[in-house]
Amino acid sequence: MTKIFTINRRNLIMYASVVVICLIGFAGFSFWENTNASVSKVNDVPEIRMLSITVEPASIVKDLTYGSVTLKGAQVITTKTFDLVATVQNTTAKKMTNVPVELEVTLVGDDTKKITAPGTLPALEPGATARVAFRQIKILGDALGKSATDGQHLMTIRIKPNPVGGVEEATEASFRFTVDTTVKVPATVKKQ
Repeated sequence: MTKIFTINRRNLIMYASVVVICLIGFAGFSFWENTNASVSKVNDVPEIRMLSITVEPASIVKDLTYGSVTLKGAQVITTKTFDLVATVQNTTAKKMTNVPVELEVTLVGDDTKKITAPGTLPALEPGATARVAFRQIKILGDALGKSATDGQHLMTIRIKPNPVGGVEEATEASFRFTVDTTVKVPATVKKQ
């Protein structure tokens, strides 16, 4: 005696759809898991860490008001030229040579006004610190007590990779500051 099975097409399509959705979900989960695994391999500590960045003569932190705009706690440079000194540290166990360092200063809102200054650290021993100085950087704009945007600068210091010298990762730090030569420096700030 033979049994005859009948399959309803509607039920077949529903079962097939469920199986396809499960396969797509499994493939997506596997891809997501692999992506997260590769991202977690990136080091939290950069090869070269920037310990400090200072401006000479010293910048001041002050609330500035330009018309109806108030900049709270703005970092202000009050001179037309300044020096930038960055302290960096080698966090690896290998000696690095010919480490390329670059300083870029741009006027916020005007990409045509830009200064780029290259530099090189000849050698950086494991765990050692070094100072990189960029001297006599000219400002690109001045607020002159009138405009909040005319004096806003973005400063970026970059350490570029140099596999031959032992530097494999790029490191970057940036900050904004305002140039306003009309701001009076308090007597408590040491002039240099």
